[in-house]
Amino acid sequence: MSESSSATVRADILQKYPDLFGTKTIGGRQANVEALIARLTRATRDEFAALMQARHQLHDRVARRQGQYDFLDASTQVSDPDGNRATVGDIRQGMLDGFFGRKTPKAWRVASSVPIPADTMKPGLEGTGPSIDLGMAFGALNSGASQWMWDWEDAGGDYKAQLYEAWANLKKILAHEWDGKPYEHPKKNRTYRIEAAKEQWPTIFHRVAGLHLRNRQVFVDGQETPGIIPGLVIHALNNYESQKKNGSGIYYYIPKLESWQEATLVGTLLKTLEEAMGVPRGTIKIKTLNERAEFALQQEVIEWVLRENLIGPNVGRWDYINSREDMFHHDPSMVFPNPSAVTMTEPSMSYYTRRNALLALLAGAMPIGGMAAQMQNPRAPENDSKALRDIWFDKLRERLTGLFVINGTLHDTYRQSWVATVSPDYVAAGRESLVTDFKDLQRVVDQATPQEKERLESLGLLKNGRISPMELSESDLTVEKLWTPQARQQLLARPNGPTTEDGMRYAMYMATEFMYQQLHGNNAAAIDDPLTGNRFMNDLATYEIFWHFLYLTVFHGAELTDDGRYAKKGERVTPQLFVKLIDERRETVKELFKKLNQKYEDTDAELVLQVLTRQVVDDTDGRLVPQKRWIKYGSRVLLSLIEQSAADREAILDAIFARTREELVKSVAQAGAGSRDTARRALAAHDYVYDVFESTEGVAA
Repeated sequence: MSESSSATVRADILQKYPDLFGTKTIGGRQANVEALIARLTRATRDEFAALMQARHQLHDRVARRQGQYDFLDASTQVSDPDGNRATVGDIRQGMLDGFFGRKTPKAWRVASSVPIPADTMKPGLEGTGPSIDLGMAFGALNSGASQWMWDWEDAGGDYKAQLYEAWANLKKILAHEWDGKPYEHPKKNRTYRIEAAKEQWPTIFHRVAGLHLRNRQVFVDGQETPGIIPGLVIHALNNYESQKKNGSGIYYYIPKLESWQEATLVGTLLKTLEEAMGVPRGTIKIKTLNERAEFALQQEVIEWVLRENLIGPNVGRWDYINSREDMFHHDPSMVFPNPSAVTMTEPSMSYYTRRNALLALLAGAMPIGGMAAQMQNPRAPENDSKALRDIWFDKLRERLTGLFVINGTLHDTYRQSWVATVSPDYVAAGRESLVTDFKDLQRVVDQATPQEKERLESLGLLKNGRISPMELSESDLTVEKLWTPQARQQLLARPNGPTTEDGMRYAMYMATEFMYQQLHGNNAAAIDDPLTGNRFMNDLATYEIFWHFLYLTVFHGAELTDDGRYAKKGERVTPQLFVKLIDERRETVKELFKKLNQKYEDTDAELVLQVLTRQVVDDTDGRLVPQKRWIKYGSRVLLSLIEQSAADREAILDAIFARTREELVKSVAQAGAGSRDTARRALAAHDYVYDVFESTEGVAA
């Protein structure tokens, strides 16, 4: 096969992991991994560019008061991957008709061609993590989780060869090549085994990259491919036959969708993949992450677009917070309070969680709860009991939030949810509330403390200590009553809470701790929480929450609600205050490295502080001012820096934060042979961060 008709895989990856690539046989039909990646990339490249730019254009229109974030107009025409068209009004009415069993031409339900597989609907806790480390992968299978999401977005980034090591491990596991065999961990001096019988394994899902991420080792026509495409193709073509023998299937998580158009793009990729594999339409099944507020505003339409493949939507808590910071970054009245103040019991988060369940139920889909991020902290085992209790309460709250009585019939929707660790104790802590039959659920509620019951009462989930499902009638569930200005306001409302120096310190600590991990390829990092003593899993989404909070408090000069070390209650946050806190953080980190007998200058700690500083403030002619450039995904800055030389990192940071694109294009044209590659990398990083899809001298965005 000629290189021009196929994707090009970086030589070292292809040499070390050849079994992931080439031609695969599925049900007697042959499909080539590289050729299919190339075909999907070329067919959708222009649409990817348009949709990424559309995100920015929508924000710009809202900032100029030429529009607002809202539910879709009922007259809007929508198309799905199979060429069907409908108005938003008809989709809404058809969803309600389908739910109530009305035989109308508009009625629809999810998974009408290929039913949702039973193994994807097992009640229980779902774990998540990478399969880069075989010991962790075996731990996932032994954990007692009902599902496991092997993560190729956050936990399994494309640093060095991580993606391919993980794919190779997963392929061997699903083909049962490790059954009955010990794995001697080369670094941990420990032996691992798959102890769970195949029937007890969690159902395997694979979270692909969001539409905004790229794969840095697979190229089509000299350009990096959208990260989602190799993720879909490599997993499906390598593991379909094994999963079929296992009585399971190819299941994905699709993250960070923001519009029905983006859903149509994903649906088109899935349909084309199914066609290439020769399997019936709807065979591949997906869960979507309802983690952007833009998604929540279009949930019913996205469910319709993806209905052939959809299992249900998941509550992506962290991104839902960050998405509102992003959507309203132009609005000083919407600057969020201290991140630690925004919990899942905050009114907008509670409403979003319940609405996710209701709209999934009405479409015939299965909603999935959010992440309990608590992890074991070996340095503070005395905190384990509280962390375990927090998980138990979180999952009980979710289960109760998903209870509806409609026309007298009980609907029990949240039977699955997430946990961030393979630790059996932690998995077991949240499992009880999800697997218990409803008839026995009051017994679980009765185990709550008076304080826990009071919190559940305040959310309307209990009444006088008894379970209180939301009661609705057919007259409550109408197009006119479900998509109202009040519903929009409840989804998008700014949470109440303080803005303090200590809140900024906390955000700075969490952001920089994660940034340091990410620059070394760890996109999902366990970080000790200074407020609680617990250990929490953090990822790209939490990082965005923390640094966006810092950016917005500085950019808009948020008012402090309490006295601090450097400023008083009622004073405004300034760039100078931010830099004082950065300097304070620097001294703290230096002291830490001194205790560890590690030289500060030999680490990436200063780079981390410089990146965060440049993200938030700018030194213009010796004058400290807020950074004017808004970056939707700060993770892209970090992804542009990893595996780069010091000189290239400096050029990339200047390109992102200080130079115009015109200047960068000129630099490429004028660069000598020795500096042209650096100039090109700087331009490419700028274009990646800001979603520019032009190219110069073969340099793609």
